[in-house]
Formats: sequence, C-alpha cells, structure tokens
Amino acid sequence: MSCIGTAGHVDHGKSTLVKALTGIDPDRLAEEKERGMTIDLGFAWLKLPGGREVSIVDVPGHESFIKNMLAGVGGIDAALLVVAADEGVMPQTREHLAILDLLGVRRGVVALTKIDLVDEEWLELVREEVSEQLEPTLLKDAPILPVSAYSGQGLPELLQRLDSILDEAQERQNVARPRLPIDRVFTMTGFGTVVTGTLLDGVFKVGQEVEILPRGIKTRLRTLQTHKQQLEVAQPGSRVAMNLANVARTELARGDIVALPGQLHTSMLVDARIQLLADAARPLTHNMQVDFYCGTQEIPTRVRLLDVEELQPGKSAWAQLRFSRPAAIVRRERFILRVPSPSVTIGGGEVIDVRPRYHRRFQQPVLLELERLLHGSPEELVLAALDRGAGVRAPSAKALPAGSKASKRLSGYDFADIVKQCNLAEDVTQFTLETLLTERRVCKVGGSWFAQHIWDALVEEAVRLVSEHHRQYPLRSGLSKEEWRARLNLSPKMAAEVFTVLQTQGRLEAVPEVGSGHAEASSRTGGLIRLPNFIPRFTARQEQQVEQLVRRFQQSSYTPPGKVEAETMTSPEVVTALVEQGRFVKLGDGILFLRETYDDAIARLMTYLREHGKMTVAEARDVLGTTRKYILPLLEHLDALHITRRMGDERVPGPAALRSGASAKES
Repeated sequence: MSCIGTAGHVDHGKSTLVKALTGIDPDRLAEEKERGMTIDLGFAWLKLPGGREVSIVDVPGHESFIKNMLAGVGGIDAALLVVAADEGVMPQTREHLAILDLLGVRRGVVALTKIDLVDEEWLELVREEVSEQLEPTLLKDAPILPVSAYSGQGLPELLQRLDSILDEAQERQNVARPRLPIDRVFTMTGFGTVVTGTLLDGVFKVGQEVEILPRGIKTRLRTLQTHKQQLEVAQPGSRVAMNLANVARTELARGDIVALPGQLHTSMLVDARIQLLADAARPLTHNMQVDFYCGTQEIPTRVRLLDVEELQPGKSAWAQLRFSRPAAIVRRERFILRVPSPSVTIGGGEVIDVRPRYHRRFQQPVLLELERLLHGSPEELVLAALDRGAGVRAPSAKALPAGSKASKRLSGYDFADIVKQCNLAEDVTQFTLETLLTERRVCKVGGSWFAQHIWDALVEEAVRLVSEHHRQYPLRSGLSKEEWRARLNLSPKMAAEVFTVLQTQGRLEAVPEVGSGHAEASSRTGGLIRLPNFIPRFTARQEQQVEQLVRRFQQSSYTPPGKVEAETMTSPEVVTALVEQGRFVKLGDGILFLRETYDDAIARLMTYLREHGKMTVAEARDVLGTTRKYILPLLEHLDALHITRRMGDERVPGPAALRSGASAKES
C-alpha cells in the first residue's frame, strides 16, 4: 500500500483535483465547504491504472494551517505538488516544497492546474518557473503535467505518472515495530473511539493489545479499516482507521502514537543533524526555542548546537534537541523546525540517536561518533547499536563492587532490540549479524548478541568479581550468583546464559552442594559460584583454632557452645566457612552442632519415632540428653525438612522420614 500527499498554495485546486481523480471530496468539514477552502487534512483513495490501490492525504494550503499540513505529509511515499497555471509559484508553494525536501520526499509529480484559464505561452512560462523552483530539491526530476480538474484534460496521464513513480519507490520497510501517528480522532455511534493515520514500520492485527504514547494508555484493537474495508491485518504504508476499546475520545489527540506495548519509548532528548533553509530569515542560535514537527507531533523544543556557535542559513550542524514534553521518536525519522513567532519554517533534519547521553559542546569524539551513525553501513550501525544505548548506562552504585573497573553496563541485546535501534529491515539485520559473527566481531550468547569487545570485557569482569571475592574472603566457598548478577547489572535470564557459557569454557563453576547422606538435612551451598577447583583453606593458626573448637563441641555434643562463643574462639569467617564446608550445622540464629552430632541426633530421634510412632519435646530432649534450648530449634528444623511433622504437642514421622525408612527397608 502507498500513500500520496498533496502540497501547494491555497486555492490552487488541490482538493478539486483530488475529487476529480477519486470521486471523493476530501473537504469533510462544514466550515471547509462554506469557505471553499481546506483548513484540515482530508483523505481519499483510488486505484491506479496498474491496479495499485493508493491513499491520498489532502493538505491545506493556507499559511495559517501549515501545522495541519505538516501532520499529513510525514508518512507519504510521493508528493502531488499542485500549482495553479494562472498564478504560478506562490509563497506556500515554496514553503511546501521546502518541507517536502526537508522530509526527504524523493518522488512526486507536479500538476499544473486550471490550464483552461491560460494560453500556451503563459503555461510554458509557468512550467519554466516551476522547473526552476524544483532544481535545487529532491524533486528536480519530477514530471510537470498540465491538467484541468473541470475538463479532465491530462488526468489519465497524471494517473499513469503516479503509477510509474510508485513502481520505482522502495517497498515499505517492515522492521516489526508498527507505529501509527494519529492525525484524526473521532467517535462513531455504536463503535466508540476511532483514530486514523498512516501505518509505519510494521503490521497491526485485530485483537492486539496496543499502547498510546506518550500517554501510556493501554487498549485493544477492536477493528481495522483501510478505505472503508474491514481488515484483519493492516500493512505498512496504508491509511488505517482503528477502533479502540475502552478509550474515550477526550483521552486522545493528534500527535499521539499507537504502538505495540513496550516497543516504542519516549524521549526528552535526541541527537540530530539539522539543515537550515537557504532562505531562512535568521541564523539558528544555541539554545534557541523552536517548534519541532515529526509525524503528527508538534513539540516546543530547545536546540543545543554541538559544533557551531550559530547555524547560518543554508548550512547544517549537529545538535541535541531537548523537548518540552516526552516525544515518541525513532532513529532516521525526519522532522521540521519552525520558529514560533513569526511562525515560519526555518529548517529540518534527521534524528540520529533517540537515547543519547547529554553531550558537552565541541567534543570531537562525540562529533565523530555522530558522523559514523549518520553515514554508517549496516555493519557499522549494528556494531554501534551493540555498543550504545542501554549498553553505556552506568550501573547503580549498589550494583558496583568496591574497586570495580566497570564504567558501563556490559550487556547484550536481543534481535528485536537491534532491529529497532538500527532501523534496518529484519532480513538485513539478520544477514549483517551473521556476517559479523563469522568475522568474530560479534558473538551470540543464548538469545543475546554482544559486540565482541563488550563480551570480552564482560567475561573479564565476571571472572574478576569471583577472583576478587576469593581474595577478600578466602574461607568462603564462593560468590552468590545473585550478587554476581547484580554487580554485572545483568538480567536474570542473561546472567544465566552468560554463566552457562563461562562454565562450559572452564572459566567459572558452580559450588557443589554439601551433604551428609541425608539430602533433606544437607547444609546447602547451592547458588554460589567459584573459580574452577577453588577450595577454601585455613591458615596454620586457623587450623589450630578449628581443632580446639571441634574438641570443645565434642566435649558437650548436645549442649555445645553457641555461635557467638564459637566466633570468639575463632572468628566469624572461620565459623561461616565451617558451616559452608558442612563440618558444622547451623540451626536458627545461634545454635551450632558438629556434623557428626547432627547426623547422630537425627538417627537417634528417628529410631525413637519408628519404635513409638510419636514423640514429645520432653521425650526428644531425654533421647539426646539435652535441654529445651537445643531441642526446640532442632525439632523445628526437622519439621521444616519434613523429617518430622508436628501434631499438637507431639511429633510424628514426616514424608521425608517415611521415604527414607522405605528405602532403608528395601535395601
């Protein structure tokens, strides 16, 4: 599907020509019909001689309604520039032509209307004048065709030319990121709220959940229409009417954008290349306030010039645009700049980065990077995407370990994110990634893609964190996986994929669980990671302290010292290491048992339960010859492991004990 937009001065016959071509009057407002002048966007459609169905957006030509014109030409494939033969080129002819040029519209046809009001000599003069105006623009090769909407002269040839230039146009890009800039909102009886616009960059389907930006409203697509025909799927480039569920007309406005949830993000700052018109009335100065027009959005904006003190007419420069409110913009989108008073178009440009950092002015590395993004090949764009955006956000202070060398988030992107950031077609992006993969300039880990140098830095940092942990805490078995993930600032899914690769490569390994034959009673160290074959080792001094501590525990097996006393005899690190190694078992906050004492206690208590079927706290205390201080935490621990089950004031064998007993009998 293709979309054609009209352009031209007021009263040059745009709407009349559209009606003659399509049979549809694009002037839908009563005020337009009364005044005989288009004041807002109008819409029509037709089938060209080759069978192609196209949409037409008819724009107002009066200077007072230039904002409405800008809302209609953002998504067109070709322009129909209308010039009245009896008047020739007029002010809005020039401004509309400049806008088309700034928006990068490369295909179009010029219709010289009202030819029945002039003679051949005058018509030729007007043709030459129009050709001269087209010469410095992208439409310099556009055919200029004399037509009459009243007699029909020239209309068949005009349709043929429109057909041929659309044949030459590139197929609409589908980057699987559908977005519809809303240019009209209204209510239909029995349906509710309806919005219209030109669909860009992807497809929408009936029943899909969508998000309205920048408002963040979630809704659902009840129905889709193109040219009053119901659709199940709307294609890129088509004029689409959407019936939205559970959204009031008053909640929406022109300038909002319909997108899939989470796919399009708003921004308050973008990097852009700005071109000032050669006939601009004044230079563009640093921090100057302008009105920014992109798609159907109109946003007051401040321009920060990055490489010049002021931008002279006819020149271009790098700039950061700071919006007064959130804007939903994508990379490579074209825009128009106008000064608010007197309201006039002064230039436009192209968005290069929608998630930039704040740049200081006149920084050569920043300017070189922007040039690379502007002129880069697909390979350069993909590599830049993998090395920018979320990949350069500093982690939070809590996520950084002491002395960490990491200065940026070392992260990868999934395929959909890369497509969106590069604004390339999916097949081009896939081919580019595969080429870079064979050249070892990128790598793929699970579902994520990394620039090779980012991956190398991530591996270095991932191993360094564990190594540093071993150095700082030589008695601990390893570093918590969750702490490791947080310090690397990775998502849980990506962290798991990264660890799997490093484990396969022999760079890191999981700390095995420590047990004693009773799986349910194991002291677990799962969730820790370490360098391969790392074993915590006590110093000679610590070994002596451990021997003394063990003897002290053996002397009073079931009334042992508390955790605080044990730490006083050695140190908190030594006690923690003994628990991690499984030599001691920790119950509650302050109770410790030697592993052999713990195992013996379970065996003796289970023997009593098998013989008597139940057991009270007092009976358990007597079995072990201990006190309530120790038996209560032990029984609660066994309850938690399902070895015992509490019934009132008594314990009976739990599911784990029953399974263990069955296994013992079978063996």
